[in-house]
Amino acid sequence: MTLPVQVLQSLECDALSFSSDDLLHLTLEIFLEQEFPKKVNVSEEKLKKFILCVRSCMFDNPYHNWFHAFDVTQTVYCMSLTGETYKTLTDVEYFALIVSALCHDLEHPGVNNPFLVSSRSDLATLYNDRSVLENHHCCRAFQLMLHSEIQLLSEFTNAQYIAFRAVVLNNILATDMARHGEYTTKLKRLTDPNTPPDDRKMDKQFEMEIIIKCADTSNVLQAFDCPILFVTLKSFRC
Repeated sequence: MTLPVQVLQSLECDALSFSSDDLLHLTLEIFLEQEFPKKVNVSEEKLKKFILCVRSCMFDNPYHNWFHAFDVTQTVYCMSLTGETYKTLTDVEYFALIVSALCHDLEHPGVNNPFLVSSRSDLATLYNDRSVLENHHCCRAFQLMLHSEIQLLSEFTNAQYIAFRAVVLNNILATDMARHGEYTTKLKRLTDPNTPPDDRKMDKQFEMEIIIKCADTSNVLQAFDCPILFVTLKSFRC
């Protein structure tokens, strides 16, 4: 599967125009384009295993499925390049940003947090009704990465692992829509001309969280013919 680099790095990339297997290759290409195997000492073979496992853990939902996982990952990639966020990040942080996008809906059951809480589900009980899905996505992501047959992070130092884990957890937890007001309030303050200059500086962790939140609901940014099926499916999701 080949795709012009300018398309993979733009909002013109339509996930639904490719097969599931095509998206495996394109996901790997994102990691290879940024030379992550060399920069963070993660082998291409481990990346392949990890990406395959992520796909196998994406349920066959109308919306929260493997195509959505790729769509968000590719959009995060595009936004990080267009806004030059990648220039402010360490290699480990940038790798963590892409990985968190790929895993942000891992094993999504197709229902939302309020449903899981009100139905007294096992997941809601496990995570004490707080960001139930997002905590589950985080947990399963690291279980995959640390699995004995993948060991994606086996070459990381302890400091690298701690930094990587913090970014992934914060990014995925940020996608909980119950926290949306928290983010819009902070953004309004950052962009308010009356806010003191020293208080208008966006730290890189918050910037990554904003990127993944925007990518998660980014269909409206794309050309009309790209997201129309996603929008249709989203309107019918649980």
